[in-house]
Amino acid sequence: MGIVKMYKEVFLYFIRLGCLGFGGPLALIGSMQRDLVETRKWMTLDDFTASFSLIKAMPGPVAFQTAVFLGRQRAGFWGGFLAGFGVVFPAFILMIIFSAFFSSISELAFTKALMLGMQVSALGVILGSLKGLMKNYMKEIFFWVLVAIAGAINYKNPSLEPVVIIGFGIMLIFLRQMNHGKFMLSLAPLAFFSEDVKNLAAVTFKAGALVFGTGLAIVPMLQHDVVDKYHWLTQSEFLDALAFGQMTPGPVVVTATYIGHKLAGIPGAIVGTICIFAAAFFHMSTWFPHVVGKLRGKKWINDFVFGAVAAVIGPIIVTVLKMGLAIHMTVPLVLLMIIAFVITLRNSLPLWLLIPLGGVINYFVTLIF
Repeated sequence: MGIVKMYKEVFLYFIRLGCLGFGGPLALIGSMQRDLVETRKWMTLDDFTASFSLIKAMPGPVAFQTAVFLGRQRAGFWGGFLAGFGVVFPAFILMIIFSAFFSSISELAFTKALMLGMQVSALGVILGSLKGLMKNYMKEIFFWVLVAIAGAINYKNPSLEPVVIIGFGIMLIFLRQMNHGKFMLSLAPLAFFSEDVKNLAAVTFKAGALVFGTGLAIVPMLQHDVVDKYHWLTQSEFLDALAFGQMTPGPVVVTATYIGHKLAGIPGAIVGTICIFAAAFFHMSTWFPHVVGKLRGKKWINDFVFGAVAAVIGPIIVTVLKMGLAIHMTVPLVLLMIIAFVITLRNSLPLWLLIPLGGVINYFVTLIF
């Protein structure tokens, strides 16, 4: 097959996945494995399984990274670019539409009730989605100790989260090595943009570079910078961004598109989107495919992931609780969040339906009571 046909094949598959890929990162990755590995034979299943275990240890949204990796394996650097672009672009467009359209109706009474229900449902979905991230560690007492420590640090000083993630990962490597008796030892200036957009670039790049295991890891980082530090969005607007980010197909970190558009229109949306994915794209399209074979089976990688995931889980839980308290939860809203949490655990409804359904339920509850 010629290289142009390969480019076309990669782009058409991933733009379709970007349009229809609801259900979160695990659903996207499952589709890629079924369609590209098992059916189209882009690589062997053993190679994919080994490579994916390493991708999970890399900073960045895992579904996006897997798409870029497979695209690059199939058609080189531009294959990776087309795969990443295809899986993100439909959600990018939807988030701009949501941001622009929602502003014109956000003050209506029914919209407030609808969005409050969606926000609460989104919080329940976030908590329920953590099960997939920590399922391999749930029986480890030390894991929960690290989760509690990371959560406490985040509660006192949210800006330390990147340091905690890297620090916990490295700490686990050293601890494991010592237990075995062994010891191991900036963005280009955006002068043509406003100061806010330059700050947006730095914030989203930092978040994208440290998203271990799931796009939900961006929640504490972005909430602190976007709401508490720079005051670009209110707590309610940030929850709207999260709700829409989970409703759209493709990676949930496309929430950065909504934030960027709210801050600075189309230029802000472009900058936020590019920067949130920049680090992950760089890794998957440059050095990672060349060293993946040498890294397979290294025990220290699993140790790093153990510590990093614990450092991610704690701040997510603390941030969700903070946002829930800011909403002034009523009994019906608490019940709605619990229902969304349970449904997410059981995977009974797709997120694109679950979150809007929560909004509709809350709207009718407000009418009745």
